[in-house]
Amino acid sequence: MSKLKYCISMIVKFILKNYFLRVYNVNYKYVNFDPKQKGPFFLIGNHVLLMDAFFCNFVLRGYAIPVVNAFVYTDLKKRIGMTKMIDSIVKRKGQSDIQTIRSIRRFVKNGNSIALYPEGNTSYYGTNTESMYATAKLLKMQKIDVVVAKTSGGYLAKPRWRKSKTKNPYVEIEMSLLFTKEQLKDMSVDDIYDGMIESYKYNDYEWNRKRNHKYIGKNRLEGAHRVIYGCPACESINTIKTSGDSIKCSNCGETGTIDDYGYINNTIYDNFVEWGAYQETLIRKKNLNRFVVEGEYYKIDWEKNKKIMISRNCKLNFSNKLLVIEYDNNQESISIVDIKGEAYTESNEFSFDYKNQTYLFITESPKFLLDLVTTIKEA
Repeated sequence: MSKLKYCISMIVKFILKNYFLRVYNVNYKYVNFDPKQKGPFFLIGNHVLLMDAFFCNFVLRGYAIPVVNAFVYTDLKKRIGMTKMIDSIVKRKGQSDIQTIRSIRRFVKNGNSIALYPEGNTSYYGTNTESMYATAKLLKMQKIDVVVAKTSGGYLAKPRWRKSKTKNPYVEIEMSLLFTKEQLKDMSVDDIYDGMIESYKYNDYEWNRKRNHKYIGKNRLEGAHRVIYGCPACESINTIKTSGDSIKCSNCGETGTIDDYGYINNTIYDNFVEWGAYQETLIRKKNLNRFVVEGEYYKIDWEKNKKIMISRNCKLNFSNKLLVIEYDNNQESISIVDIKGEAYTESNEFSFDYKNQTYLFITESPKFLLDLVTTIKEA
């Protein structure tokens, strides 16, 4: 990192820190770790907020370089911010890690710490998603200290599917030394992986049953239908609607409301962790052969890091193992079993790779599409 860019990054950090630590009530805790210590070290943790790396960087000495999803670079403003004002390392889910590892090695060699979230995806339901095993291999390979930041309350404060946070929400971040570089030398990759995922295991709903923090605001369930799609009352799929502080099944009328502690009242499940696990079982049980979802259709030009709009209105028709995309009197057919790198990104985006082309859809059903494609591929 050049001296000029370092100075710019510190100014950006100062501005963001002063804003976000006013609107979020963040309680930092430290265990066997001094946030002002020099790098390099890896900073890992559970991925709850899109701003996770920034919240941790607010208290660190200098700046831990974040590893970010390549889709961030397709937004011009974000790309300028992440490349011209600060440094970042790009990572694409489902793609080769070679270039990412080279970038990490270069920054580590220069004494920079690296902020890396092994789960890749921000939380769907308020608990962990699967962590990438390759992260444990990377930690073993680099042999620098590993610090873990475990975040609690972040999902209740600002889940990925909602536009706004609650009012001055409480978030707790506990930072601790997980592995020293000396310990890593004698550890197997399996042991590193097991220790890694255990260190940031969390469930925001179970955590708040003991803490009783309030998360107050408006429209706290608006957008939840982007991750919750299965009704436990009537077992219908993709019939969940949300508005304000309510969630409702359009098929049977089952309606729930959110309370000040983040729990859903008057429904079979009072939290999205259990509800989410249920619906992922339901979609496999249903064995869906035909389904139609609407959205906006884009293709990604990775050479220019641009989203290219194909159509503002398209239909994704699922029939057995075939996906037919209908738009503007055109259609494209895709073999679902040949889809790779399917992902739910941002709050309302579903993407995948097919024959060297990246497809992206802005839709109100991104998690349903992810689970549907995954289920069909596994069948």
